[in-house]
Amino acid sequence: MKKIESHRISFVFLFLIMLLSTSGTLPAQTQKDLYNVKLDNLTLKEAMVKITSQSGYYFVYEDADIVSVPKISKEFRSSSIEQIMAECLKGTGLSFKIEKKVIYIKKEGKSANPGKDPKKLSVSEDSLYVFGKVTDVNNLPLPGASVEVKGAKNKGVVADYDGNYRLRLTDATKESTLVFNFLGMQKQEVSIDGRREINVALREMENELEQIVVVGYGVTKKKDIAGSIENISASELAKTNSQNFQKAIQGKMSGVQITSSSGIPGSSFSINIRGRGSINADTQPLYIVDGVQITNGAQNTNILTNADVMAGLNPDDIESISVLKDGASASIYGAQAANGVVIITTKKGASGKTRVSINATTGIQEIARKVPVMSGPQWAQFALLEYKNYDLYNGTNKYQDQLNLFKSFGWGDDGYSNAPTTDWYDEIFRKAVVNNYQINLSGGTEKTKFYLSAGYNKTDGIIKQTGFNRKSARLNLSHEIAPWLTINSNNTFSGTVHNQSSVVGAANPARTAMFLLPGVSPRDENGEYYSDLTYGYFLYNIPQMLELNEYVGKTHNLLSANDLTLKLAKGLEFKSSYNFDLTWLNEHQFSDPRTRLGSRVNGSIAANSTDINKFQTEQVFTYNTTINENRLTAVAGFSYSSYQYHMIGAEANGVSSPDLKLLSSAATPIATTESYSEWKMAGFFGRVSYAIRDKYIFTGTVRYDGSSRFGKDNLWGLFPSISFAWRMKEERFLKDIDWLNDLKIRASYGVTGNASIGDYVSARLYAANSAYGGSSGIIPSSIGNQKLTWEKKHSKNIGITAGIFKGRISTNIDFYSDDTKDLLYYRVIPQTTGFSEIPSNMGGVRNQGLDLQLNVVSFDTDNFSWETSFNLSWCKNEITELQDGLDELGQYKVGKPITSENVYRWAGVNTSDGRPMYYDKDGYITYNPTLEDRVWTKGTDPTFFGGIDNTFRWKNLTFSFFFQFQRGAVKYFNDKAVLIGQAADNNLLEEMYNSYWSNPGDVTWVPKPVLDGAYPGNPMKYDNNGETRMSLIYESTDFIKLKNVNISYNLPEKLVKKLKLQDAQIFANGYNLWTTTPYQGYDPESVGIDRGVYPQSKSYSIGIKINF
Repeated sequence: MKKIESHRISFVFLFLIMLLSTSGTLPAQTQKDLYNVKLDNLTLKEAMVKITSQSGYYFVYEDADIVSVPKISKEFRSSSIEQIMAECLKGTGLSFKIEKKVIYIKKEGKSANPGKDPKKLSVSEDSLYVFGKVTDVNNLPLPGASVEVKGAKNKGVVADYDGNYRLRLTDATKESTLVFNFLGMQKQEVSIDGRREINVALREMENELEQIVVVGYGVTKKKDIAGSIENISASELAKTNSQNFQKAIQGKMSGVQITSSSGIPGSSFSINIRGRGSINADTQPLYIVDGVQITNGAQNTNILTNADVMAGLNPDDIESISVLKDGASASIYGAQAANGVVIITTKKGASGKTRVSINATTGIQEIARKVPVMSGPQWAQFALLEYKNYDLYNGTNKYQDQLNLFKSFGWGDDGYSNAPTTDWYDEIFRKAVVNNYQINLSGGTEKTKFYLSAGYNKTDGIIKQTGFNRKSARLNLSHEIAPWLTINSNNTFSGTVHNQSSVVGAANPARTAMFLLPGVSPRDENGEYYSDLTYGYFLYNIPQMLELNEYVGKTHNLLSANDLTLKLAKGLEFKSSYNFDLTWLNEHQFSDPRTRLGSRVNGSIAANSTDINKFQTEQVFTYNTTINENRLTAVAGFSYSSYQYHMIGAEANGVSSPDLKLLSSAATPIATTESYSEWKMAGFFGRVSYAIRDKYIFTGTVRYDGSSRFGKDNLWGLFPSISFAWRMKEERFLKDIDWLNDLKIRASYGVTGNASIGDYVSARLYAANSAYGGSSGIIPSSIGNQKLTWEKKHSKNIGITAGIFKGRISTNIDFYSDDTKDLLYYRVIPQTTGFSEIPSNMGGVRNQGLDLQLNVVSFDTDNFSWETSFNLSWCKNEITELQDGLDELGQYKVGKPITSENVYRWAGVNTSDGRPMYYDKDGYITYNPTLEDRVWTKGTDPTFFGGIDNTFRWKNLTFSFFFQFQRGAVKYFNDKAVLIGQAADNNLLEEMYNSYWSNPGDVTWVPKPVLDGAYPGNPMKYDNNGETRMSLIYESTDFIKLKNVNISYNLPEKLVKKLKLQDAQIFANGYNLWTTTPYQGYDPESVGIDRGVYPQSKSYSIGIKINF
């Protein structure tokens, strides 16, 4: 395998070293910020708003001082803030003073200080003042926030740099209402009610066009977005109080389907953005945390299953999540962005006094849904009926033998009336405790800011002896070395423990809870565990195995993002970043010799140690400028990543003592394994965005990526995109329509790539330890393909963004069509080559759909508000092309979804004799269908999915509830094939007992009970333990779920101050509380084949949040 030539990369590093060495000598005075500002017949207050938006400086003033200033008409080019202010105030009798990023304006001869300390005023003077602090919901000050007396002209002030304000009242206004306002925040009105101190926390205005959204290699204003991007804030994440951020955002974003692979704590989630775009390559998005590209997916090793690589990330540290859905938004990440991009930004510090926040939660969780199975008497009676009907058709006497056996168990003279019922759900499952504790500190000076946090989460699993622990710490630092040089370092270290169910395969606890016979007990009369159960097909004593066996994985992860930013010239910045993602995984499995599984080899021990190291560096130039009234933004950069994986493991049998669980204590080594792989990737990228008069926004992006996973013929790939946005609201014919506050048309086209395949798929590989003629040697194991190239997704998107009634109703609607070509798959070749297949590019997949997001503020008053957020997604997935023009290939068919399957079609039960029936290809009844009679199912991914979230606020009380839904998918319920079986040695669905055919004319889906399905004419067995794919085993996964309910109460201000706190909140939360679905398994939402999937839980929790 040929790697990327190192001399190309070395040239870039050499260039950067030269640049850094010269930039360090730049004089500080050349770095001073200069601005272009045009003031066209504006009042001084309007001019200050414009200056703030372009410079970031805030103003403190009194309305009475500036009301008589004439309007200003001036244009400034390359001017400092001091020059601009001096010109604006010339001849007005006003002066100004700049402290940090705050400009104080006063009448000449009057103090620029906001005033005396209001707490030290005299009684008579105090009665005419009200004072306090304006912050956001995170207790960060809002400098420049306006505070006005409602209805009083020219009666207002502006908060200073720390958010403090002091407002002089009159006898006429001292019992009025104050109005607090800040750009990007929702206005709040508070009655004075005789109070002298009033502190407020303003909420974000979610539909504010100036809101900043994180995009690839930068940020942009919401109004400038031309692609399709979803954004989730920290306040939205806090609603679920979940230990996993993916769980917290399920159903909250259109076009983003998030499903859990398992209910076990710490397990991975599957995120499909706008459908599945690949047959064989990975379909999961690219994760980026503070600029670090994370190796995504589940950790599936020899021991651990579905352990999430993102489980170490503490949701309490997350500030926002942006999801780039369309090709134009994601193409800046090129070859890794075909499945979309998830950008996670963590919290940062802010200047000012240190703020401390504590969050503590405790709760319980239990299994959300149980599969109803037969009781002891029901199962025994049904089993005897199977034997009796078998004898009727086959002339045997098995019924009497079975009846005598059941009598010997003491189950009564009829063989079933006195049969006991062991509740295997109670034996295997439990009510589990969940505890979550977080603390963070943030603050700093004007030059140095910090955010420090620590978290502890302990989640016991609903299956006994399972669970997940996480300890995490984060330190985010930012330091301004000079006005032209800033360094940032964002670091998190986490340690997790995955305690997974200690039995797998046929002994899976979730499966056996359904299958184990109800008439059998796990313990003898003395309360001691049996090694083997006494009767039935499944003899594993699951409660004993859970108690004695171990199945543990311990992971430590260091994620470090470090960068320095240089301001090279006005509008030009250079950012050099160096990032590390280091993971150490240690796993241990122990099978106790006292269990059925361990007794075969006198106990066994397995251990693995895995190191995963990823390094990434990026060098990015950003340029922003204004040309007349047009804005130009350009980004150009280089990226390099390297990844190394190393695993070593061993296994041994013959444990000398159950108390000695080390490999060295086992007598017989069985196997040692070691594997190593690596890959490298480099890329060059650029983006140019040009906004004409804030109406027409054009953006073009290109990325050129090279990957070591491909051969020399296709090492590099080009991924371009273009997008356009037309802000129609800014046109003259719409600008004066008051009820319409936003209308934008968006269109984009982009190409992204997928290289998520094995590290050496394109190379010809050899296997060692092969023997020939008594000698060891190596043999070819993979044919390789040097012409293998990237999967490429061509994405087209058209969207509409609209807002009416001052943002009370807003919506985003997107129509998309994504075509993935050159799929990475294995082409079938003649076996005379020595191989059966070769990795190739072949075929195509198309996803077409609609994304809808609707936000409505139904009420918004001082004491009450009601907000609703609704999202709906429709996606049609289909294969457009297969190998060599074939219409069908294996389990795939052109025109059908990727996840569709070819199955026999169930026709029900013959009403006259109770035999199972099927349809042939022409729709006629048959008892023995052929391969040609099979039909294609729906896919396992829903056609429609979405959610609706309602939030009510009344004074200090907030109540929210969230429903999630999906429709149009089926899932292969593999366990149902056993639960409706006719082997008479495992438990069955309770519905089998209540609905089986017994008399001519009965209409039911349950055939006449006959042992082994031995009906006259030998019809096809409808269960066959799942080996025969039957439509009866595929069930609809349509559902509606009450996914989350949250109620919170902010403690009264007087009580908070008495406790010497900034604010405090108590809350209660319920998760996954209710489900309606036709699906009979544990959960309709789980991914893939339902074969013993760890069930989902429902949980209840209470907690408290305190800010100091």
